Amino acid sequence: MEIKQLGYLGLNAREPEAFAAYGTDILGMQRVTGEDGAIHFRIDDRHHRVTVEQSDRDGGAYYGWELDGADALADALNQLSDNDILPVEATARELEIRRVAGMAHFVDPAGNRVELYHGATDGEGAFTSARDVEQFVTGDLGLGHVVLASPDVAALQRFYTEVLGFKVSDTMREPFTASFMHTNPRHHSIAFVDGPFFGIHEPFLHHFMLEVPDMDQVGRTYDLVLDRDVPVAMSLGRHTNDKVFSFYAQSPVGVHTEFGFGGVLIDDETWEVTEIPGPDLWGHRH
Repeated sequence: MEIKQLGYLGLNAREPEAFAAYGTDILGMQRVTGEDGAIHFRIDDRHHRVTVEQSDRDGGAYYGWELDGADALADALNQLSDNDILPVEATARELEIRRVAGMAHFVDPAGNRVELYHGATDGEGAFTSARDVEQFVTGDLGLGHVVLASPDVAALQRFYTEVLGFKVSDTMREPFTASFMHTNPRHHSIAFVDGPFFGIHEPFLHHFMLEVPDMDQVGRTYDLVLDRDVPVAMSLGRHTNDKVFSFYAQSPVGVHTEFGFGGVLIDDETWEVTEIPGPDLWGHRH
């Protein structure tokens, strides 16, 4: 199975409009009108990359992984069947909300909803940020990344590598267990961390990351967060593994958002998987 990128992200929200204000005024995404109350957010040429829907709970809802066409999707579903996984075909409403040509979904060993799709729709006209963000780093690298917390990181690493074809970028054992995985040159499109370390034994979306090509944009956004009294989850800092310079803020749906710059790109022919000594070179104070 050859997954190309993290194409989209779905979020549940008890108060979707609160996240909408955060997503536009703070993160700089472009709001796009959705269906049946869904609110979409655009960050590039795609119709949208993030969707928020009304729910009785907050947090991550689904994660969309792009395949190269209908044949690739059919092959992927056959591979899943060979591993005793029976995906469910998307309904017409789900296809409409995601703006894709085809999609099927299933749950991973932790219960996260995984969606495999092809044929994403582009938006009309050029991306226009709600504030001063000229562009995000996407394209073939995808949306950014998601970090999911789970009690069993090892089981998820096995599933995503052996069944879905992801490659391990690096791992970590202190101060918590983590596995970072890629499916294109972006250092990681998904990572799994030790949920119990964070005091939560149920699987949950810890954060999603948006990357910009300008360090000053990270600084300006950090100033905006401070000026608006948005809760800062982690201060400015730089990561050990992907070298991203970033900060984390708490969104209105509880999920943290990482806003960063400068992620390294992986060349599989030369990259060596290592166990990193910790998550940060400096900063990212709680």
